[in-house]
Amino acid sequence: MKKWLLIMAIFTLGFLSLSPKHSFAQEGQSTLQQVKNYKIYYSAPTDRILKKLKEYDLVVIEPQLYSKEQVQYLQENGTIVLGYISVMETPTWNELRSELLAEHDYFKRNGAKVHYEQWDSYLMDIASNHYHQVLIDEMERQVSSKGMDGVFFDTVGNIDNEHLEQNAVIYKNQLDGLLAFLDKSHQNFPNLLMVQNWGMETIQHTHKYMDGFMWEGFDYSEVSKDEWAQVQIEKLKKIQQLGKTQVLTVSTKTEHKSKNYAKKFNFLHYHDKKSYDVF
Repeated sequence: MKKWLLIMAIFTLGFLSLSPKHSFAQEGQSTLQQVKNYKIYYSAPTDRILKKLKEYDLVVIEPQLYSKEQVQYLQENGTIVLGYISVMETPTWNELRSELLAEHDYFKRNGAKVHYEQWDSYLMDIASNHYHQVLIDEMERQVSSKGMDGVFFDTVGNIDNEHLEQNAVIYKNQLDGLLAFLDKSHQNFPNLLMVQNWGMETIQHTHKYMDGFMWEGFDYSEVSKDEWAQVQIEKLKKIQQLGKTQVLTVSTKTEHKSKNYAKKFNFLHYHDKKSYDVF
């Protein structure tokens, strides 16, 4: 009998060690729902910055600027580290990605690439399987291999902004492409947390993959009086109540009112009146 119990114990421990720690098929709640505070920081770290980042429960960083050792240092006290990946845009500064792109990876309107002058970036075609692989390789190289806890998918909201009201066929094509990419991402990196930035309509379809959804511009003076924002709050509350996806909000004005308003809905709030890269 004792021998049988020992075998069962070994089997159970082995099973637990092989199980993904962040699987949306197995968990009732997101790890992010335990987070009390977070910080966004996209610049290169110094020793002083690393110490400050280490004080937060969650940090969002530019992974290309960090070594595996620096990530491990941040995680020593339990800080969750998310690496930034721009999904719907490719900035020209990301030279390594740019070198790997094929011409058909770019989204083209009337035969021309869509360029965002403010960010010096290009709109991408998320329906491209080749582009999926470029992104997944980048996630492996910059996020997974460095031991980060998850990925922060930025610019997903471009699907809504560029296609939702302009062309229903293209919108569906891009949304389907995003869902296919997320499915591949989950298969390749079942242990990585995933957080989506913006895309209010898109999150209605992607939330099963997402441990978090970020709403930048959650300023009390605007969202509390805006009819559209009120509708989005109700939708996000329903998604959050499903248990997997935590809503993270960011304000730049009316700090205390914005924080209290977010708290009213159990949203996790972050205020930064100057710049993400300033403490």
